[in-house]
Amino acid sequence: MALYLVERDVGAVPPDQLRLDQRAVASACSQVNGPGKRVRYINSAVVPTDGRALDLFGAQSAETIKEVHAVARVAYARIVEILDLTPGFLQPTTSRSRHSPKKGVDDTMADSAAPELTRWLADGQRFFGLCLELLEKSNRLQARAHTLETENEMLREEVARLRHKIDLLQTERADMVAAFNDLAGHVTQVVDHILQKSEDGETEKGQA
Repeated sequence: MALYLVERDVGAVPPDQLRLDQRAVASACSQVNGPGKRVRYINSAVVPTDGRALDLFGAQSAETIKEVHAVARVAYARIVEILDLTPGFLQPTTSRSRHSPKKGVDDTMADSAAPELTRWLADGQRFFGLCLELLEKSNRLQARAHTLETENEMLREEVARLRHKIDLLQTERADMVAAFNDLAGHVTQVVDHILQKSEDGETEKGQA
């Protein structure tokens, strides 16, 4: 038989329902088993922080696994075939082989583990809530950063316009200074000419 991993979303599933789902799947395996169909429910694991359950099966095909879950009425996310790479040199006390004697479903999800599983699921839900809160904060910060970037671009454009206006004013000022200097020079020449004529007139009167 090949090995198959079944992934299920259990983030919102209570611990009691998890045990009921395990019993339903185990019972469905017994119902589906028959001539030409072989399936074995090996074990399960739960990832509390991700809200996922990973169930390991031995079966002749993925279709058999699908049929088991249809009979058990247990939803799943996906079914993938996997390879068993457990080293052969490991002792049974170190690694439990999938060929070891089958344990009951109640052994895989003992009542004593229910409080711990509940705590794991609660921690997982809090973790998801924290992730959502951080995501919302990140979205708000991104929106604020976009607004600031837009405002910064507008300020840069305004600074560029002001600089251009200053350049024009400086050019106009230079032109006005040059015109004033020309006018002052011309006025000086006129005044000098008038003074010169006045001095020449007084000199002629003195000689007469």
